Amino acid sequence: MARIFKRGKYWWVDYRLPDGRRIRRSTGFTDKKMAELMLKDIELQIARKTLRLPVDISIEAFWERYLEYARLHKTKNSWKTDFYVFREFLEFLNQKNVKKLTRLTPEILEKYKLHLLEKGNKKITVNKKLRTIKAIISKAVEWELLPENPCKKVKLFKQPEGRLRFLSKEEISKLLEVIDREDVYLYTVILLNTGLRRAEFVNLKWEDVDLKTGILRVVNRENFTTKNYRNRTIPLSPKTVNSFKRLKEINPEKPCSLSQDQLSRVISHYAKKAGFHDVTCHTLRHTFASHLVMNGVDLVTVKKLMGHLDLNTTLIYAKVTEEHKLKAVSSIDLTE
Repeated sequence: MARIFKRGKYWWVDYRLPDGRRIRRSTGFTDKKMAELMLKDIELQIARKTLRLPVDISIEAFWERYLEYARLHKTKNSWKTDFYVFREFLEFLNQKNVKKLTRLTPEILEKYKLHLLEKGNKKITVNKKLRTIKAIISKAVEWELLPENPCKKVKLFKQPEGRLRFLSKEEISKLLEVIDREDVYLYTVILLNTGLRRAEFVNLKWEDVDLKTGILRVVNRENFTTKNYRNRTIPLSPKTVNSFKRLKEINPEKPCSLSQDQLSRVISHYAKKAGFHDVTCHTLRHTFASHLVMNGVDLVTVKKLMGHLDLNTTLIYAKVTEEHKLKAVSSIDLTE
């Protein structure tokens, strides 16, 4: 007879399939009534023969299949992040003797949250790791290896809204003043005026930069893909075109002669020299987008220029617009 029972703080379902197999799994609910409703739904699906049964494979087997998928369909940086995050998760699961994919429960994931904190991870880092794990396990649901994603019922830590760091015009001038390497100076000018991601700039080729029309193309290649696998074009200002022309004289083979890590280190070095200890290479990208919205460029256009897949990503710059308007209005007092 089908039943529900409590294990820890979560309710579980216990039922038999028509072929006699016994299934016991977490509902992910702490509420008894919700668990009862879930059991009734399962019984109805069994009666109608519409119940999708999970294939009870090991987590290791799923992980091997996922890695094959990730290497084929994701960028190198993206699947490497998946690899390191999930490998750490696997170590924890092995310690808890959780071997089967169907044994992944919200309760296990809640314990992993606590485990990460005890290891010294900050809450924001724990959230990032849980999001990565959730995205990976979503493939198990898509491949019909799990009926649902257990991560959906795991709450992330609440984080205070952080300030979007970008450079003001005065800070930009201060940064450029301290850069005594001509190539780095030109890299900085170009990144500020194009919003290119670090990987996009390092992998840029001269054939992608049309100095006559003033158009830059960000394109996918066999050995490089953009973050969202989408090509895009970015119009160049006259100063940016001149910067590229001079850069072509210095670096005739390709625009950037540095690796991604070298570019990050050199930008951070000069930022610190200018007195900015919170500025990274990615800050230059935020600066490009922030000044676009402050100058009245609509968010849809900013989305296209930045290469965002979703407008929600671009919406982080909407607050910059509101703060800019507030500052402008507060500087006016017509009653004086």
